[in-house]
Amino acid sequence: MNLSPRPRICRSIRPMCRFGFALLCLQTWAIFGAEAADVSRSSPAQTSGAETARARLKALPPPLQSASGKLFVSAQSAERAALRWPIMRFAETVADHLSDTFLPLGSATSPLAIEIGAATNAVSGIERRIFSTGDGFAQLVIRIPNPESVDLDVLREAVAEALLREKTREHTGSYAAYSWPKWWLRALVDASKGNVWKAESFERLQAEIRQGSTPTLARLLGNDAQVSREAAMFFALWLLENAPYQRPEQRIALLTTPWSNTKLLETLDESAWQTWLKAQESVIFLPGTLTYSQFLRWKESLIVPQTNAEALKQTQAISRAMIGRPRPFCDLCDLYFRAYTAYLNGGIEAYRPLRREADEAAAFLEQHLERTGRLTIEETL
Repeated sequence: MNLSPRPRICRSIRPMCRFGFALLCLQTWAIFGAEAADVSRSSPAQTSGAETARARLKALPPPLQSASGKLFVSAQSAERAALRWPIMRFAETVADHLSDTFLPLGSATSPLAIEIGAATNAVSGIERRIFSTGDGFAQLVIRIPNPESVDLDVLREAVAEALLREKTREHTGSYAAYSWPKWWLRALVDASKGNVWKAESFERLQAEIRQGSTPTLARLLGNDAQVSREAAMFFALWLLENAPYQRPEQRIALLTTPWSNTKLLETLDESAWQTWLKAQESVIFLPGTLTYSQFLRWKESLIVPQTNAEALKQTQAISRAMIGRPRPFCDLCDLYFRAYTAYLNGGIEAYRPLRREADEAAAFLEQHLERTGRLTIEETL
């Protein structure tokens, strides 16, 4: 996927002008404060201070605008000007991934503003506010006091929340004080990160399930719920990409209305959730790879045949399992294929020694996968 922003002509320059004016006023107010209002009555020393402030204001780098027009990044000190571009690219990537995964987010007519602070020793964190002008124009602003120490996960979630609030305003006409659970915002971001993240998360989720921690809807949405990051991510994927929320208007409604655990528990179907989650076991998130949990599920399917029909069925399943898989796994499959073929030609006695050889090789590969998590198509052992 190409993450480069696509140039787009803004349909209206008026919100942009108001935004620029509002941001300039905000910067001016922050720098001058009360001093600027009393300049005419100031002493020479105070006048000199005001002139210094003016010079500093003029030296501030102008806000950086994204090519899509959906994002502005400004710096409150010249020293931080170089950070505008990486923060812009980071925020655009978050927005692009969310838009590609769920629904279009961000607007050129109401762009999101990110303000880089001048603090050098501030505790890592993000402040959110709505900045309003006299004619009713409002702009969501994310302020990062110290971008050099900010938690990138926190920044991702802040950008996602701001974009959702803008989507809410787009459909309701106002910035409602909606509150989404923190785990839900993180789940949305995680679900948009791509197949590598999904594959790794599914492995961790399978480990939780094997330990008896099944992610039921009651466990996910209960009042005292402790939601694991992996379970939350797949819950978001199910809710927004699959049944029962398949139509775009339903996804929009879910993302732009107040969150209600009670309503969701009344609406959602536990069996549908568990069926979908089970179906993910056959999903190949990363073509050409083999994960630890996939290997375990494949190994559990290897039966000791009692009839020729069962042995033939196993040879067919093994042949399908080899397609697009790493060489070590294909070599192992070949050993099992030989064992089941021996059963077809010579019965159980011909099958047993070849099955023992294949099981020994499988134990070695299982130990390797348990340590590494997955095999890639290029790997050899």
